[in-house]
Amino acid sequence: MTAAIVPVRRDLRVISLIGVAHGSSHYYQLAFVTMLLIVRERVGLSFEQVGFLGALFYAVSGFGQTAAGFAVDRFGARPILAGGLLALGCAMGFMAVAHSFGHFAAIAVLGGLGNAVFHPADFAILNASVDSRRLGRAFSIHGLGGSLGWAGGPAMYFLDGAVGDVNAALIGAIPGLVLSVLVFAHRTDLVDHRIKARASTASQPSPWSLFLHPTILLCLAFFALVAANTVGIQQFAVPAFRAMFGVSQSYAAFCLIVFVLGSASGMLLGGWLADRMRHHERVAATGLLVAAAFTLPIAMQSVSPIVLPFLLYAAGFAGGTTNPSRDMIVRQVTPSGASGKVYGFVYSGLDIGSFLAPLIFGQVMNSGLPTWMFWITIGLYLFNAALVTVIRQTTTPRAVPAAAE
Repeated sequence: MTAAIVPVRRDLRVISLIGVAHGSSHYYQLAFVTMLLIVRERVGLSFEQVGFLGALFYAVSGFGQTAAGFAVDRFGARPILAGGLLALGCAMGFMAVAHSFGHFAAIAVLGGLGNAVFHPADFAILNASVDSRRLGRAFSIHGLGGSLGWAGGPAMYFLDGAVGDVNAALIGAIPGLVLSVLVFAHRTDLVDHRIKARASTASQPSPWSLFLHPTILLCLAFFALVAANTVGIQQFAVPAFRAMFGVSQSYAAFCLIVFVLGSASGMLLGGWLADRMRHHERVAATGLLVAAAFTLPIAMQSVSPIVLPFLLYAAGFAGGTTNPSRDMIVRQVTPSGASGKVYGFVYSGLDIGSFLAPLIFGQVMNSGLPTWMFWITIGLYLFNAALVTVIRQTTTPRAVPAAAE
């Protein structure tokens, strides 16, 4: 009985630590921009400069993910993840002493480099350390941690009000520094994925031929479009709801929070489904189609403001159920020993989509067409449902069994 319990406990430790670490990356993504807005007037930054700095953060992260993937496969995921957490913590701490646009640009680059390591390192660790029968749930907790991390970003406003912006930045740096030490110290629990790769006799494809494989490129496009949809809603839904339904800013913000919570709770069901379903593309496609169906009445403005939160929760929940299955799809096309490279390359699509979304949705809102934002959202849901099905059809068997990592 004890022998059966110990691996479960180890899996729980690994999943919890990686989930919290992933949450910290999302926390710093939002906390960075939040701190820029807090200190903007004091240091003389314009809103345009704040926007550029936020875009710079994501641009560096996007370009850096593939390089981080190579580093993960070369040096191991644990030290790279610890370094990323250290970089993000230091970046936030440096904001306490920054006084110019150049200083904040350097911090954005440091933070972007730190943020780049999470997907290649996290998934390499989870694939190698967690029992394959629990990987779907592990991926769901990983995604849930990220969603909850976003919720921590606005806490910087409260810290600023309580202790001032300098101390808020220093306190905000603590999670990254502490987690960096914890990750680096868990040598036994966080298994090095390269050990299992060396045990395989399968030949490894060159990285460049791997990146040019149609399935990998389709996964990259899928993640970019998913991120564009998610970030577009997060950033522009509040003014869109106000214009479309005449609600207050507080009620519009409440509706957005409900959408985010729906997505987070959907990930839990999605993890359970991912561990029990073989055809992950069916789960992903169904969730995206259901999310589109619940978004349709919003785009048509055929509902009252009272119904809006219920539709948004349902749409968010349906979309959230797809996250663990999409991660399992990437796992199915990843050769043994290439977790860092493939996850780093594919998940850079999230940064690409996050970078492009404000440009697209911002232009729609500037044109006074808030309803079009949700028609675009529906179109992206439908296109991604078709795309994930195509990805499955182009998938070739892995060089080694899925359980190898």
